[in-house]
Amino acid sequence: MKSFTRFGIGGGVVFLALAGTAPMLAQGGKGAGSPTDISGTWRKIGQEDTHERGSGPDPGEYWGLPVNDAARMRADTYNEEWVSTSYILQCRPHPTGYQPLGPDPMRIEQLTTPINRQLIAYRVSYDENPGDRMIWLDGRPGLSPLAVHTWEGFSKGHFKGDTLIIESTHMKEAFHRRNGVPSSFRATTIEHISLDEPYLTWVVTTYDDDYLTEPVVRSATYIRAPNVQIPPYPCAAQQEEIGADANNYRVPNYFMGENPYLTEVAVKYKVPLDGVRGGAETTYPEWRAKGMAEKPPTAQYTLKPTYTDASTKVAEQADARPKRAPSYDKIDTLHAGGNVYVIAGAGGNIAASIGGDGVLLVDSGAEQASDKVIAAIESINKEMRPQERPDSASPFADTWQATHAFAPLNIRTIINTGPLADHVGGNAKIRNSKEFHPLGVLGEEEQGSEIILAQENAARRMGEMKLNDDGTPTNTYFSARYNMHRFFNNQAVQVMHMDNALTDGDSVVFFRKSDVIATGDIYIADQYPPIDVERGGSIDGEITALNKVFDLCVTEFMAQGGTVIIPGHGWLGDAADLGYYRDMLTVIRERIQKMVDNKMTLAQVRAAKPTTDYDVEYGREPGGTAKFVEAVYKSLSAKKGK
Repeated sequence: MKSFTRFGIGGGVVFLALAGTAPMLAQGGKGAGSPTDISGTWRKIGQEDTHERGSGPDPGEYWGLPVNDAARMRADTYNEEWVSTSYILQCRPHPTGYQPLGPDPMRIEQLTTPINRQLIAYRVSYDENPGDRMIWLDGRPGLSPLAVHTWEGFSKGHFKGDTLIIESTHMKEAFHRRNGVPSSFRATTIEHISLDEPYLTWVVTTYDDDYLTEPVVRSATYIRAPNVQIPPYPCAAQQEEIGADANNYRVPNYFMGENPYLTEVAVKYKVPLDGVRGGAETTYPEWRAKGMAEKPPTAQYTLKPTYTDASTKVAEQADARPKRAPSYDKIDTLHAGGNVYVIAGAGGNIAASIGGDGVLLVDSGAEQASDKVIAAIESINKEMRPQERPDSASPFADTWQATHAFAPLNIRTIINTGPLADHVGGNAKIRNSKEFHPLGVLGEEEQGSEIILAQENAARRMGEMKLNDDGTPTNTYFSARYNMHRFFNNQAVQVMHMDNALTDGDSVVFFRKSDVIATGDIYIADQYPPIDVERGGSIDGEITALNKVFDLCVTEFMAQGGTVIIPGHGWLGDAADLGYYRDMLTVIRERIQKMVDNKMTLAQVRAAKPTTDYDVEYGREPGGTAKFVEAVYKSLSAKKGK
């Protein structure tokens, strides 16, 4: 019943917006029947929410949002000083679910095809924005599940009468409110835009099952502002703490129950604390009687919240389920950058550099999926077009025939990122396939070629796994960095040791010209890292590894784009995604470190649930959270004992 009421409220807002809109379709003549043109420059009208849109909300101010306990815990422990220490947050723009509600002026432009002048998209620019947000109107398909997430997301729109309806997916983790209330990387939005000259009504409905118990509906009104200009916004993040570097990078945050500011709003405005804490129940008229019966606090104090709703049990429920049997029915491929592709669905993600020199693989997936992996590589190889000829005469009798006679598939080398079965299980089968032709020479001397390469500790660990001899590394390295002996597919390939991260033998692979980094499982888009303390892994080494990879990355603009990250599992990312992951691990490490310092046992740490606010995003893999917490506890306890 409440859900119906909530959607009734949201639907009423949209209905009123539509009802007040004058018919704007062209009335006869050329162009009759064209959709409403919402292009132009616009300025937001400040209303009762000016406080939130301007200076911003206070700590603990969650009223009006249907947040769950995971969101409350994340926001309760948020410290705004984090913005000054993080390269990501210094230039992070407002996300799509929030940007239309912000104070920035806006420009909307039409994008049309030159062939028939058909409207195919709107380009939306804001003052403090990394670039134009594209709203595609031409019916193009959605993005692959492997596609990169952005602050703006991927947006498709269509007109229903005079109203433009926009659906957006593939958004980065961001915020529902600027005081630390998080929005998940699984969040989606639906927007309704209506024109009633000179006003533009923008209604945003955000769906976030990770951090909201119901969709949240918010709206903004703009007025035409033809004299407003959208200036450039050259935001350049820089280190603001003297002497700080990757070795002492910190994420300011409050330990659970120690934020002294959570009662400030209730005291300042003399309102019930339960209302300020938010939640779907508090947004309904029926709650008013309950709220009126509560006495507001008269003095500020340090709140000791408890978190008990369904969002706090995600990891427990996942850990209680049996581990899912792996399935390799669907193998997906996607272009990452340059001549590098990602192959997913075969176990761990596989990176493949495919070009004139052949194929170089980073990891090989599971053995059961090897045939499908080879077929996927073959498919990519066939789709490649010949390179453009230089501006000189061709040496061939028939240029087209010579340049379209593609060489057979030649897989040359496999580089393993670590000794994990779902990343190395396919080594032997791919090596023994008819498509494998190693770099260098064949026959008795082929061991001199880089056939299967891994860090020497990883090779030793793989030997302990009793793999087929043909699946173990033929070449190892022991230094901090290993360069492939020559350019491959016209680019340098560097392999870097990430010591004591997941194990003592982890590597990342950097394709320099393509600007793509394959990380293996030290970064996973939606899971905690599988740190194996018994094989040399540690939480400190894991965070150090992420810092090293972060320092290799460059961003295109405002903390996104640029270097592409191929994670061990999940969708492609960039420096911002990797940085968020590192910061999440840093916060959890600090929480568990404090518990270790207080001599808490592993059972007590687990009972304290130090990962609750992140479990909704990263804790859905059966057994994953319990193993992760245990690994962090053991690695920190071992460090303390030294």
